[in-house]
Amino acid sequence: MVERVIVAVDGGPASRAALDWALARAEDVPLSLELTTVVELGWSPVGGPEDDFQPVYERALAEATRFVAQNVPAVKATGVVRRGVPVDELVRASSAADLLVIGTNKTSALAGAVHGTLPLRLAAHAHSAVVVVPAGWVAGGDRVVVGIEDDGTMDAPLDVAAAEATRRAVPLELVHAWSIPATLGVDYGAAVPFDALIEAHEDILARALERVRAQHPAVDASATLVQGAAAPALVEAAGRAALLVVGTHGRGAVAGLILGSVSHDVLLNMPCPVVVVPRSRPTAESQRSGASE
Repeated sequence: MVERVIVAVDGGPASRAALDWALARAEDVPLSLELTTVVELGWSPVGGPEDDFQPVYERALAEATRFVAQNVPAVKATGVVRRGVPVDELVRASSAADLLVIGTNKTSALAGAVHGTLPLRLAAHAHSAVVVVPAGWVAGGDRVVVGIEDDGTMDAPLDVAAAEATRRAVPLELVHAWSIPATLGVDYGAAVPFDALIEAHEDILARALERVRAQHPAVDASATLVQGAAAPALVEAAGRAALLVVGTHGRGAVAGLILGSVSHDVLLNMPCPVVVVPRSRPTAESQRSGASE
């Protein structure tokens, strides 16, 4: 099946990293590539006409399309200019995509669509999985890491992570972090049931590992249980990873604001490209088929 990938383009170093990541993926995944840029209406620098930035965006899009044609001719890329609010337009585009790829540069402001909190907001609302690629990304890493939570949202992220580990022929590491609930001392007095807590979280991780081994037997999967906050544990575990996969709890008002504290904090401290997988992840092909019925 051909994977439909959309890359957000604005001409900055972050969007170039996103494009490089998508083209590296095209080396062993059949895909169709849409390069898209969003011209945000109603905003312009220093009070200029609202279309001041349109030629800049169109030029960046044309340059990216030309780069693909000249350097990776086997990949057919189309360029699309969208008009409106960037997050709204990209979320709308994601309904017909398998992956939406966006770059991020969290250390400095980027003039253009790929800046500020857009990756966070997009990951919270997109219909497809979102890949967030840090500016300056270079290929590498010796594993895929996936964060395991205990809220019943892990099937889709696990499947994505296992598929990525299989494709890359690298091990898959499942990481689950746990901490003592703040109210536990109040509920149990001085006797905190450490053994019971550890056993419960070991069971969460064991069930996830069992699922991977049953459904993806070719994957070299291992599990790591960490006491402490989840986001720092995932960032540390993914320090040598090719990819970090996390889940999110779906769309909605709350998701739009905070995404989920773990995914939010991971995206602010990215050790490598991060894939944010929505709880329910229909493929673009299934969405197109459903729309035609």
